[in-house]
Amino acid sequence: MSRLDVSMLALLAKTTTIMEYLGFLWVTQTGLELNLWAELEKASSLEEIMTLHPDWDEILLDHWLEQAHYLELLTRKNDRFQTTKLAKAVNKYRNFGLEALYKELTQHWTRGFAELPGLMMKQREKLTLETDMQEELISKASLASEPFVWPFLRTKCQKERWKNVLDLGCGEGRYLKNLSEEFGDLRGVGLEMNPAVAGRGQEMAKASEGRIQILCKDIFSLVHQRKESLSELGTFDLCLLNNSIYYFTQEQRIELLQSIKEFLKPGGQVGILTAVRKGEPVRVFHTHLPQNLMSFFLACHQGFSGLPTAGEITSLLERSGYSDVDISVMPLGTSHYFFAKRTDEPIETSR
Repeated sequence: MSRLDVSMLALLAKTTTIMEYLGFLWVTQTGLELNLWAELEKASSLEEIMTLHPDWDEILLDHWLEQAHYLELLTRKNDRFQTTKLAKAVNKYRNFGLEALYKELTQHWTRGFAELPGLMMKQREKLTLETDMQEELISKASLASEPFVWPFLRTKCQKERWKNVLDLGCGEGRYLKNLSEEFGDLRGVGLEMNPAVAGRGQEMAKASEGRIQILCKDIFSLVHQRKESLSELGTFDLCLLNNSIYYFTQEQRIELLQSIKEFLKPGGQVGILTAVRKGEPVRVFHTHLPQNLMSFFLACHQGFSGLPTAGEITSLLERSGYSDVDISVMPLGTSHYFFAKRTDEPIETSR
């Protein structure tokens, strides 16, 4: 068998094995369309690539590099990336039908995958989440986080003696369900804007005998209809924002947190679960796309401007009128939980 045949068979075997993972599709096709596989035959850093392409989206490029590295298409040494033999084969054999295959599959799966090159070059508007993919994202994120978030919340609830909980962006209402089953006198309201996901949550809530409500409502309806919403929902000991702040600008985050105060009892708490970045560079999730679609969708979402630092979240809470910020690191460092108490007046700090 010729050397070409061996290389092609090895590449096709690898492709067949991981083709089911959508991440391999968009990483590979984006690298082809943007000629990144050729550029990265010489080791380069994120900053060096941005110098060559100053009009590109740095967050999406950073995300692409992380995913290509995970998928063993790039090596990484001292923040410099370089193509592996597999990536070189992808580029070398692109005209053997591979590029056409990848492009067809990315266009078949979702508009987001097919349009990523245009998004990275800022030739297209950033996306909003497609309904069916959003549903999958919410379910996967909830299932992935529950094993380490739930034990923490249960202990926190027992200590703080929460009786009324508001969960904004509640998904299928898993945490409200768990809390109501664990604590018989606890009541909760969850808001979820995706109708299909809210519907599943409402079915779940039927077993709570009226103690849990799941409403299909946009979080920002609280901001624009404060008095009506306040009358409808009442006041709470705790308001949870689990993985919700990514979708908002800094100004929207402050507006939302200031509005949430009106729903909290004196001394009530807000809890923000979020992944954070360490240091100054703009970073995305260090998780790979096939198992966690959140990374991809956040990077493509209109409101996402990169993961916050712990200091930025603390400052955000203080500027929005909260005090006594307590930070708990979740197992494996996957996320941080920020809890803070309502205060009467906003505390102004530098951005």
